[in-house]
Amino acid sequence: MPKLPIVLTGHIRKVRKFMSKGISIKYITPIILGLIISSHLGVSTSQATEKHSHEKKHSHEKKHSHKKKHSHEKKHKHKKKHSHEKRQLDSHEHGVSTLKIAIEGRILEMELESPANDIVGFEHSPKNTKQKAAIKRAISILRKPNGIFILPTEASCAVMNNEAEFEVEKGKHETHAAFHVTWKVNCSNPDQLVSLATNFFEFFPKAKEIDVEIVSELGQKAIEWENNMKKINLRPPK
Repeated sequence: MPKLPIVLTGHIRKVRKFMSKGISIKYITPIILGLIISSHLGVSTSQATEKHSHEKKHSHEKKHSHKKKHSHEKKHKHKKKHSHEKRQLDSHEHGVSTLKIAIEGRILEMELESPANDIVGFEHSPKNTKQKAAIKRAISILRKPNGIFILPTEASCAVMNNEAEFEVEKGKHETHAAFHVTWKVNCSNPDQLVSLATNFFEFFPKAKEIDVEIVSELGQKAIEWENNMKKINLRPPK
């Protein structure tokens, strides 16, 4: 004979107990039904709670796994971007510097990169006191306000920040070096930022040309600034 479920067996025992006390079966039946329903609901609630707990745990693990994956992808993307932004000094051409100019409102920013050979006559780390002194002198000239690039006096400009450094990159077969210079300038009358003059070729005779890229509200343009030109036009006057 098959065994009855534990819950049902317990209810039958309670029926026998009530009947032994002389209680009529018609009074016992509603009580037993209530007990069975209550037990069933208790089991269902327990199962539902267990199921909810399992789903919550699964959802948390899935979310955590997604965050971990996203963090890894973000980190990988950042490394890739950082690698891309690193300047390659071996791409320059002796005699040719590059100058990037950006004009936005009152702010003018410039970035110059020049082969070290054009500035100090060698392209490697300094090997003696004379070469160290040559680098120090060049940085001093490049950091002078209005030293090598001169803006119109009508624009009323003041240098907010100027940095210059000597960079060396050692390759498998050769070493390259360059000077990297940045300026950030605030001009009270930016409408007069129409030209840029230079003493660069006078200070550094080995330099033959500057490739200039200009970005402003008028768009972009490129200029080949040769060593026989004292001035270039940035944009037409307003």
